Amino acid sequence: MSPAAIISSDETVKSVDAKTSTKTTATSISRNFLHVIDERTGQYYQIPIRHNAINASEFKKIKAPDNEYYADQNENGIRVLDPGFTNTAVVESKLSSDGKRGKIQYRGYDLADIVANGKRFIDTAHLMVFGFWPSAEEGATFQRKLFDAMHIDQCVFDTIHAFPPTASTTLMLKAGLAAVQATQMDKIPAHMAKNLYLGNPTLVEEQIIRLMGVLPIVSAVAYCHHTGRAFKSPRSDLTYIENFLYMCGHVLEETGLPNPRYVENFERLWSLVADHEMTCSTAAFLLTASSLPDPISCIISGIGASYGPLHGGAIEFAYKDMADIGSVANCQTKIDRVKSGKERLFGYGHRVYKVTDPRSTHIQAVLDTLKEEIDNDPLLKVAFELNRIAQEDEYFVSRGLKPNADLFAAFTYGAM
Repeated sequence: MSPAAIISSDETVKSVDAKTSTKTTATSISRNFLHVIDERTGQYYQIPIRHNAINASEFKKIKAPDNEYYADQNENGIRVLDPGFTNTAVVESKLSSDGKRGKIQYRGYDLADIVANGKRFIDTAHLMVFGFWPSAEEGATFQRKLFDAMHIDQCVFDTIHAFPPTASTTLMLKAGLAAVQATQMDKIPAHMAKNLYLGNPTLVEEQIIRLMGVLPIVSAVAYCHHTGRAFKSPRSDLTYIENFLYMCGHVLEETGLPNPRYVENFERLWSLVADHEMTCSTAAFLLTASSLPDPISCIISGIGASYGPLHGGAIEFAYKDMADIGSVANCQTKIDRVKSGKERLFGYGHRVYKVTDPRSTHIQAVLDTLKEEIDNDPLLKVAFELNRIAQEDEYFVSRGLKPNADLFAAFTYGAM
């Protein structure tokens, strides 16, 4: 038997207590508890269950006599080992996903309903930050505040432009954000030698809005530097999404404004990927935040974590992989090599979903509006042919290997 036997409350378990030699029974005890008998000591423990979770600190009560292995630290209580947070919740959240049912909710609202009702991204962001949908007036105020925060000093431009244009835009983004924070040293707790954010919701809200304002403009500057486009300053008469596309130089020749169809697609896509459970980048953000620094330091940590090949960096892997495939004619050969274990197919499979990712249907709807753009992009043709073969191949079907929604979201950006 394992050192600590965990039993359900509807089972009858008999154990001899080492000290009293009396029988302990777990029958007819509340079902809202986990009942544990430690076979090392014969001690019985009752641990509360709340929302199908137990507080890990409760296990510290389960102690055993010290032994010769000092590293075990028996006197401090039993520990829970879970590399990779595969079965550990570290924070309570009103933003949830269900990998078995294929559901995502933002504060109790089903993501499918949010998209179907045509909510703007900033409305979804308002819901996530403040907990409720904004009225028309509140939405207009929120948008105005975001625009007012959409400005950066020359040193931010200089920092990004110091990179070679061929450098990763992710690196430019992190450096650009650090430069933004350097212009407001009075908002850095360590520099001011005082706690600034804990218990100060007004400043927290101010900095959330500031961060949401500078993220698109720093991203646009990095994108323009990387692609050789001319950066355009944001305009007060444009929406949040319109300004992002405008700053990136993605405008129609006849109007000088972003394509309304692309604006609508971005509104939908950004709402779809606004949040998704405890990802590696979210965990990195929260871990950094736990030391109470400024919010920009936290987001830089999250961006760094997202760039790894087991997270957002997998998209870049997939793009390069498809570029190496070259043409639709080579797709079957690629699939065969994947099935034989010789190569990987990046962008397929998901740690959370065992059914179709609920975002996929909506992303496909966006892709359906981009048929002309896709037909003119050889790389996207390869991606869709790979997906067609994989969807029909028993190897992928039997293993539940479906395209990652983030991968196809990236394809929509590429098409636009």
